[in-house]
Amino acid sequence: MGSESRHEEPAAAAPQAVASPMGRYGPQVSITRFDTAPRELEWQLPLDGELYRLVPGPDRPDYSLLVLERPLHFYPAPGFDQDRVEPDQRVEDRKGRPMVRVHALLVCARFVGQQLGPGMRDLAVNIAYVIDNSLARDAVVDFAKIEVAAVGFLSEGHHAAPGTDIPQGAAEPDAVTEADAHAGTADDVVADAARVLRDGVAAHRGRPVERLTATLVVGPDFRLAGLSGNADGEAPVPTPETFEKLNAVLARLGAVASVEAGAGAHESPTGDGKSDPGEPASRRFTVRVEGDTVVHEPAPGVTTA
Repeated sequence: MGSESRHEEPAAAAPQAVASPMGRYGPQVSITRFDTAPRELEWQLPLDGELYRLVPGPDRPDYSLLVLERPLHFYPAPGFDQDRVEPDQRVEDRKGRPMVRVHALLVCARFVGQQLGPGMRDLAVNIAYVIDNSLARDAVVDFAKIEVAAVGFLSEGHHAAPGTDIPQGAAEPDAVTEADAHAGTADDVVADAARVLRDGVAAHRGRPVERLTATLVVGPDFRLAGLSGNADGEAPVPTPETFEKLNAVLARLGAVASVEAGAGAHESPTGDGKSDPGEPASRRFTVRVEGDTVVHEPAPGVTTA
């Protein structure tokens, strides 16, 4: 687990004069984002916990046991041996699919020359699920008691879920940057918004969403003004922070309209290049999502591409 890379990168660190925030077991830490991770793990961010103790492994001496503030769940890969998991960690989602409940992680610095310590911020770490809690009592890491999970970024302290600290009206930088990288039309914007909504509903429920149909009403300020629909037979209710992520994506409709019509701020909401103050300055999109496939249709009289 600890020998994936020998490349060194600097990790930002805060001044170490300030005492580390402590919890019941040890220093408080948080994994706030990932480099690579399964989708169900992304939905459960942030992963807050406490560093319990150092545990040497057969390949390196500096693994750290991270006790989670709240359990997380993952879908085992095909061929995964369920007998490796303690019985009370074997659970099912609402569709009866097997999942594993995890109460602790094993982490280590990803790059040679770095290590966990006071003041760390966005330290790249290798992450593994602890699937046998007896590991907490072992003198040496037993790799049979863990399952490699992800590569993420660890910081000192506990952190709010992504998006919760974004002021009203502001866009989330990461969401805009990632979407802008491949977008050029309103079709792209609506497809991105549909996926953000699907993932937000899944995060709220704590399980994947297979099929989503939703109607998005976008106001004159290119922010979400209305939402209705169906997600696997239930209302499409996302996490609170999803709304700002949606607004960050939908804000791109303004730039798309200006580029495509060449009319700047005076572009008609109907997309015909004419200013029409009698028309409502809003747009309505119906989207259907299955897997990564998105199909959407504009309301009559509204052009989306």
